[in-house]
Amino acid sequence: MSKFISTHAIACMTRQDVARLMKRFQEEANADVSNIRVLCDTLSGRMICEWEARDRGTLIEWLKRCNVQLRGTGEWLMAVQYESVDGALITPTRRQN
Repeated sequence: MSKFISTHAIACMTRQDVARLMKRFQEEANADVSNIRVLCDTLSGRMICEWEARDRGTLIEWLKRCNVQLRGTGEWLMAVQYESVDGALITPTRRQN
């Protein structure tokens, strides 16, 4: 499983709306896609999510089934090639299916 980061516009979503969306992410998780973390600022209308997924296409299709679209240039999905952990740059650990 590879790690991904996505950004989303969440105009007019309340804390409760985001909590429901996060619950849907947890309920819909499967062997191909799981949500690791959600970071959100409802005042600016932005959400960043961290994912594990089999591949980019699988994650995009899964998000569509959850009614989360990647629209325009302000929303995107990025594969995480490297990340910093304890001051070192590492390749993310991949969970095996």
